[in-house]
Amino acid sequence: MNKLRIGILGASRGMDFAMRILPGYEFAEIAAVCESYPDLLEKSRRFFRENGLSVLCCESFDELLDAGIDAVIIANYANEHAPYAIRALERGIHVYSEVQPVQTLDEACRLCDAVEKSGKVYAYGENYCYFDSTFAMRRHYEAGEIGEAVCLEATFCNDCSPKWHLLTRGKRDHWRNYVPSSFYCTHSIGPILFSTGLRPVRVSGLEAPRLSHMAEKGARCGGGAVLSMELSNGGMAHSLNTNGFRHPYIASYRMFGDRGTIEAVPDVITVFRHTEGFDYDVRSERAGAPTFRYRPPLELGPYSNSDATAFGYFVAKILGDPIGEEYSIDVYRALDMALPGLLGYRSVLEGGKPYPVPDMRDPSVRERYRGDLYATDPRTPEPYRLPTNKSGTPEVDESVYEAVREELAKVDLTPGMK
Repeated sequence: MNKLRIGILGASRGMDFAMRILPGYEFAEIAAVCESYPDLLEKSRRFFRENGLSVLCCESFDELLDAGIDAVIIANYANEHAPYAIRALERGIHVYSEVQPVQTLDEACRLCDAVEKSGKVYAYGENYCYFDSTFAMRRHYEAGEIGEAVCLEATFCNDCSPKWHLLTRGKRDHWRNYVPSSFYCTHSIGPILFSTGLRPVRVSGLEAPRLSHMAEKGARCGGGAVLSMELSNGGMAHSLNTNGFRHPYIASYRMFGDRGTIEAVPDVITVFRHTEGFDYDVRSERAGAPTFRYRPPLELGPYSNSDATAFGYFVAKILGDPIGEEYSIDVYRALDMALPGLLGYRSVLEGGKPYPVPDMRDPSVRERYRGDLYATDPRTPEPYRLPTNKSGTPEVDESVYEAVREELAKVDLTPGMK
């Protein structure tokens, strides 16, 4: 069988796949990498050369698309995935979008159009859905162990300030410096929707004040966001995302059903199943990684294992295996996970006003959101540009970014950087 030829856009996060997942993979191989940052591109060339791999390294996305690839991993700036995904789909190339799928509702409409027109596979690589414990959470829920979900709860806390120089490189308009507090929401929302098959139909948002340790690095966003959602079955979900002080990061999930509860952290899952009266069957287990034909035989910890699992289902779907159709996250599920973050921020700016979450599966619904360009991106035209937090868009002196660049200059920038 000929291997699928894989291209990668973005040699920072994307090189995690090139270095840890694709080498020796039975069903796919790395063919090309595209990166606009010269130092990182050169480090990528060096990695492939030292490992005896013949891989095209280029600065042009068009050159990447012309490299005879079957699929592309979109791993560039998280607020710029949709335009590149659409271009690849228009060229008949399968797309694996790392995070996030879109920055605006207009992009959501156009991305759905492109997927449907192309007939190609689009998969969303929300790897937190594929941690051993969160994947087990889905299996336990599908087995009916806690009945119907009535209340879902998720938390993602990650203080990125110690590596802000690596992530933003001291660029004033780097997406992380102006992205709203609720944008990066699928690490929390994703697993609880993936496990239950439910979708949000309404969202309200609240925001914490800007945090001083993030402001010192040049970030302009609020300190955290809470998203409260009504679900398609009438239940509710609550999501908290924050850059608050917490090391290491924490991702935790709780699903209350009408017959029990499931709790999960990256390595461990606990099931509380109601029996009768006030009795419960309580089982706690260290979940193991799912094994299937298309998943490379890796044991690199929960983060890399989840990447391997998510990508394996993407490959399975391309190759026509029903397991890929079942477990790979398509464009509509991706938007179910991501749109609450966009609309929840609009709610933040309006004091918690509820916003409906559109179901982009319906073309007639999409028509109502075409041209909706609201975003905090400084390139956004007026009147669609939004403030970066509920108090406005703060001024940041250039000396702040100069200090971040000085910190970066002390570091050897290597491929595979998170």
